[in-house]
Amino acid sequence: MDLPLQSNWRKSKALCYLFEQTLKESTNPKIRRARPEDAKRLAVLATQVFVHTYATDGISQVISEHILNEITPAAYEALLTDTAVFTSVAEQGDNLLGFAVVHMESVCPDMSDATVELQTLYVQAHFAGKGIGRSLLTKVQELAHLGANSRIWLTVNAKNAGAIAFYRRQGYEKIGTTEFVLGGIGYENHVMLGPQQA
Repeated sequence: MDLPLQSNWRKSKALCYLFEQTLKESTNPKIRRARPEDAKRLAVLATQVFVHTYATDGISQVISEHILNEITPAAYEALLTDTAVFTSVAEQGDNLLGFAVVHMESVCPDMSDATVELQTLYVQAHFAGKGIGRSLLTKVQELAHLGANSRIWLTVNAKNAGAIAFYRRQGYEKIGTTEFVLGGIGYENHVMLGPQQA
């Protein structure tokens, strides 16, 4: 595929085409671009993973308010209309197993030539370790390379040893730290940078 890179993806349909092409051959589980009707399932899965990651001491009022106000179907409906953001889902039959969200115009604070951020990579706990996260990550890495000639960067909770180990196995390295602030409390996150695509 040899399409010219665009300076502003918001004004071009080329990235949509690239995204669809990276998913064209995906099967078992099927990986496809998210649609507006997926918003409810995306919100539910995101809630499950968020609780598992951050509610390690139980469900606090702050966590409850964040989930009910921020991780909503309406929030995902809005996300799916942003032309610089692309969401792919992994599903089996009618069931959502995982999803990935990338922002194609988000510059890494620790590496200015990395302009594609993996904002979310969530897999339902029952399907962890089955290659779903790796398949989703591979697809969005292809998209970042084809659409922006960029490596992917991301942030991950510093206490999420499983996720950090997963990213390291995929060739990601820690290049900095940042904080995710929730209810006035800062949670340390690692900034990680992905490998160059061949």
